Amino acid sequence: MSRARFAFAAHPDAIADLRHLPDHIRDLALLELQNLVHGSDDCLPLKGRLTGFHKVYVDPSVAYRMVIQFRPAPPASTHKREIYLVAAGSRKDYAVYRAAHLRTGPQQNVTTDSVTEARVQAARSRSSTIVGRPTASPASPSTTASFPAAAHRKVPQR
Repeated sequence: MSRARFAFAAHPDAIADLRHLPDHIRDLALLELQNLVHGSDDCLPLKGRLTGFHKVYVDPSVAYRMVIQFRPAPPASTHKREIYLVAAGSRKDYAVYRAAHLRTGPQQNVTTDSVTEARVQAARSRSSTIVGRPTASPASPSTTASFPAAAHRKVPQR
């Protein structure tokens, strides 16, 4: 076989994911990883919260997927880039994608536009005009202001 084109690394939980796959699916997943390391580009980019990651179909019925990321290899590596396995598992109910998002969420550099960020900050903050004012309480009948009754006018009847 040819020399590997990419280095390989995996999230510790992704290794556990591989162990929990059915035997025949795990064999297919390992073959797909081997093909990827040797230069296969048989993967599709993901969008949304997993932008920058790729999905790999594992089985012919496409019920199982792997989520990988192409990233720079560590300085000590003989390769410039590596394939990083994030998650492997069933596509049912998007389980593999949820696992990948949970494992990568805090590390992702998701940039939000300034308008969205401003709205989030506004929703989290309190109005400066409220600070220092007592909170409103329901008025009791004895403290309600009495308004002068409007003068009754007799309307002529026809």
